[in-house]
Amino acid sequence: MEKEKSEIILKIDRIEAGVYQLVKPCGFRRYGRTLHRFVSGDISQVISFQCGQAYLNMTHMMTVNLGIRVPECFEKSFTPTEKPKKYYHEYECNIRSRLGEIDGEEAADFDLRGDIDRIEAEIMRDIETKVLPVFDALDSREAILLHRRDYPRFDTIYRHLIPLEEAMIYGRRGQTREAKVLFEQYYQGVLDEYRKGGKEHLKGHLASLDSLALRLGLR
Repeated sequence: MEKEKSEIILKIDRIEAGVYQLVKPCGFRRYGRTLHRFVSGDISQVISFQCGQAYLNMTHMMTVNLGIRVPECFEKSFTPTEKPKKYYHEYECNIRSRLGEIDGEEAADFDLRGDIDRIEAEIMRDIETKVLPVFDALDSREAILLHRRDYPRFDTIYRHLIPLEEAMIYGRRGQTREAKVLFEQYYQGVLDEYRKGGKEHLKGHLASLDSLALRLGLR
């Protein structure tokens, strides 16, 4: 088992190193299993490599996670107060997906016991032809406002929050009127779902939105 684990780690190292050489000229830096770059000053773009859970005996499986982090969207604040980090993890992003999902399929779980040359070539090809072009297209707040909805497969976890997150971006830019309109659009959608019944968990979400509106001066 330890020998197999060491071989798997070496294979992940090889794939990660290959991808890093591909994206390094684009401004990415490596931090452990995370490749990260800042665009427009403080927007993060992330590629990370994650192996399966040891307790499930799945450490031979690997996924490639993708993320974009806009600080005000993650923190739900017009003026984020967290001290900026050197880099951010994929789970700290508000636009998230994985290889596989970006093709409209389930997340790709790469079995590293298989043909490593084929796996590496597939990942490199997808990063170069499918991931980097979208990262480049969403490299600023303006671009995210204009084009985020064009890439639903890159936005598989928090896509339902788009109006709320767009409100955060407008608020960060000082465009309070636009922020209020989008916030109320999102709030009304949640309220409508709650009124249909059977979704009691939305009651707490509505309460948190009421508090957020007061904190941000949206009402």
